[in-house]
Amino acid sequence: MFGTYNLDVHLEEEGIELRVEGTGRRRRYYRKAGGEEVEKVVYADRAKLIVCPVEPVNVPDTTISEHLLTELTTPAVIASGSRDTFYVKFPVEIGVFVVDSRDVERIDIFTKTQPKYTLYGPPERGIVCKWWKSDLYMEEPEVDRLFEGVMQVDVKNDYYQWMELHHVVFWAFDMKIFYNRHAFMHAHLTIQKRTIGETSFITHKPKNMHKAVDIYQAKGLKKLKEKYVMEWGFQ
Repeated sequence: MFGTYNLDVHLEEEGIELRVEGTGRRRRYYRKAGGEEVEKVVYADRAKLIVCPVEPVNVPDTTISEHLLTELTTPAVIASGSRDTFYVKFPVEIGVFVVDSRDVERIDIFTKTQPKYTLYGPPERGIVCKWWKSDLYMEEPEVDRLFEGVMQVDVKNDYYQWMELHHVVFWAFDMKIFYNRHAFMHAHLTIQKRTIGETSFITHKPKNMHKAVDIYQAKGLKKLKEKYVMEWGFQ
């Protein structure tokens, strides 16, 4: 389903139906996913349609959270001074965009997942995060590609003691999403102190993958920070 299409397309996969039909400048957009149906009229003639994974914090409402907290089913225990790589899964949200030579316009975002939220940090100062639970994998796992994606996490422990990770928090504003048949992100985690760490994302496009539309850049928002500081620990 992910890809770039002309404005005359009909896609069906794993319970999702998406189509654009019509002639001239006025087209009808229709999407069905689960029990939800969406219809819109799109006025365009030379544009393309891009269907791709987007930052997984947009559904059901972009105002709820800008962060994703991934809880590890199996905690990771990391020695002082060590580096390693593991993989987790993340929830996929699918964006539909109309793109021409001048602009990118979002027309739809949906997901097959059931959004859940949690609080990271103390009640009086903490942040609301999209919540997702994942196993920890030593190799890149297989995924239900319209439901979940793969995140590679390069972890480094700069603290002088062993550290145990139960969850990691990522900032959606910093995410860089890529895709082929499935969604992919490559993240860094640096443990600095017992309760402080830093997460960020690699911008380099992996071989044989496409760069997803960045919703924040499409909105014209400048990214002044490129890292998120976890200040309330990892447990």
